[in-house]
Amino acid sequence: MGVTVAVVLWLWWSGNLSLYIHPRYNLFTVTMAILAVISLVIYGALRSQRRVSDADDHHDHDHATPPTWAERLSTVVGVAALVVLPPATLSTQTVDNRSINQSGLGDAGAVFDQAASGQSETFAAFTVREWAAILSQTSDPAFYAGKPVNVVGFISEDPDDSDQFFLTRFVVSCCSVDAQPVGVPVRMPGWKEAFAPEEWVAISGQFVLNPSSASPHVMVLSPAEVEPTEQPDEPYLF
Repeated sequence: MGVTVAVVLWLWWSGNLSLYIHPRYNLFTVTMAILAVISLVIYGALRSQRRVSDADDHHDHDHATPPTWAERLSTVVGVAALVVLPPATLSTQTVDNRSINQSGLGDAGAVFDQAASGQSETFAAFTVREWAAILSQTSDPAFYAGKPVNVVGFISEDPDDSDQFFLTRFVVSCCSVDAQPVGVPVRMPGWKEAFAPEEWVAISGQFVLNPSSASPHVMVLSPAEVEPTEQPDEPYLF
């Protein structure tokens, strides 16, 4: 338990706890970890007091087996690995194992209604998640006409068309175990010459009819500008 508590507190202190759980659970998780530390301290104090009492009475009633060298080594290795190996976000390998846009879109109908009645500043604030939800609701080119798109995400390959990629983000409901990939198809022939899968980019442009008959996506993002960018401090969407 001590290693688990150390891991939780280290992730919280380093600002990486949200890579594993939804931020709304951070306070609860850290509080429970602190309570666990207090419990371990109290347990250790009571155990030491008992040993002293048993020694004074010339009795040894404490038959607890001390940790073996292997157990001690595993604890040290676990904590050391936490410090040496920084936490990492989910990658395109996870995207490959979980179907993109199968879930994680939230209330797509509500997002579509918001977009239908919104102004240009509304669309500028939409993330990959909102646009993916809207794409799931309509493929009418007239709906997208004149609507600006400014989104940030990482590149994952489109298995149906090599001239396209998905601009992707993970949506987390509870923790990274339930993270679901969402993304929008981007039409950019020759993109592999300039960018690589898992690279984070910022894209501005508009959605247009897809000229490719090989792709199942009716509407695709036609980028006016694609710029490499740093991974956001909060890489997941919640």
